[in-house]
Amino acid sequence: MGVFDSLSGGAYTTAYKNNLNTINTGLNQQTTALGDNYTQANGYILNNGLPALQAGYGGGLTSLGTGYGNQRTDLNAGYSTGKDALSQYAGQAQDAINAGYTAALGALGSGYGQGRQDLIDNYGQGRNDLIDNYRQGRSDLTNQYGQTQSLLGQATAAYNPLVSGGSGAYSRYMNAIGANGAPGSAQAAQDFTAAPGYQYQTDQALGAVQRSAAARGGLAGGNATSDILNTATGLANQGYQQYVNNLQNGSNFFQQGIAGQATGLTAQGNASQNYGTALGNISMGLGNALNANSTGLGTALNANSTGLANAQAGQYDSQATALGNLYSGLGSNLNASNIGLGTSLGGADANLGTGQSALNVGNGTGTYGAYGQLGSNLMNLGNQESAAIGNATKQYIDANNQQAAAQTQAGANLLGTLTGIANSPLVGKLGSLFG
Repeated sequence: MGVFDSLSGGAYTTAYKNNLNTINTGLNQQTTALGDNYTQANGYILNNGLPALQAGYGGGLTSLGTGYGNQRTDLNAGYSTGKDALSQYAGQAQDAINAGYTAALGALGSGYGQGRQDLIDNYGQGRNDLIDNYRQGRSDLTNQYGQTQSLLGQATAAYNPLVSGGSGAYSRYMNAIGANGAPGSAQAAQDFTAAPGYQYQTDQALGAVQRSAAARGGLAGGNATSDILNTATGLANQGYQQYVNNLQNGSNFFQQGIAGQATGLTAQGNASQNYGTALGNISMGLGNALNANSTGLGTALNANSTGLANAQAGQYDSQATALGNLYSGLGSNLNASNIGLGTSLGGADANLGTGQSALNVGNGTGTYGAYGQLGSNLMNLGNQESAAIGNATKQYIDANNQQAAAQTQAGANLLGTLTGIANSPLVGKLGSLFG
């Protein structure tokens, strides 16, 4: 740099140019460095990161699909095997239940038939025994009745003399006491006078009166007649009363005979009634026994039939219950198997979906992160380039300002110098030299 450049400001221009070249060179180097870094980072992300993400996503998706398919195959195979086993065991259990039911039903029917036949046989034997006992009891009762009636008949016949002998006395006694009216009384008077001894006693009494009157010599007088009448009347009254008393005694024998015959006949009637009652009791007892036997047979047969029906119903109920439990258990197991299969398939599908979702999310996240990093790199590059340009511009302006200031200062310095020289004695000497 010469003295003229210092005086004219050329040094500042030269420094400005040098500074500007330096700034441009640094800016170019900075831009180049930023571009290289961006290119490398972007190439690493795009060429390495994204393919790695896509390869991992594809591999994960393939693994999930393979695992899901294998799991589904295994679940279906297990479900089919379990279903076949359940159906097989259900069939075997049903066969066993049916076989046991058939055997039990046969045993019940056999036992019922044997029990029914035993009941009928016992009923027939009991009926025959009852009839035989009835016939024997009737025969014994009839024989005893015949003996009783014969003895009672003999006892009744023993009163026949009293009845036959006292019947006339009873009839005459009833006439004598006026029970049979005037005809009876007339018959009584006739019977009294015709009674044995009456005429004899009258004759004796009257003969005695007549003899007495004759002895007194007054047989034909009125006194004798009066005595005869009084004697006859008194004798008649006395005899008639005795006659009535005798008839009463005879009537008592008749009444005793009648009472004895009545008692005998009553005893015979009672015996006949007792015989009828006994026969009725025997018949009723036989009827009751036969009815009880029939009722017992009916009750036993009914109980046998009811027991068979109840047992059969119990067998049917047990079979139905067993089959119901079997089918219910089979249905529950199949349902549990289906639910388990559905749950497992659902879990497999959910796991597949979850894996695929996670893989997609991871892929999207990686891709988003890669492009986000790329954008961030681009943004950082732009920011750096902007900062570099701003710094360069600022430096350029600062250089220009410095150059202008330097030039202004140089001009001022030059002017001052020139003014000083002009006023200097040296100028005069120089002027004289160049003048």
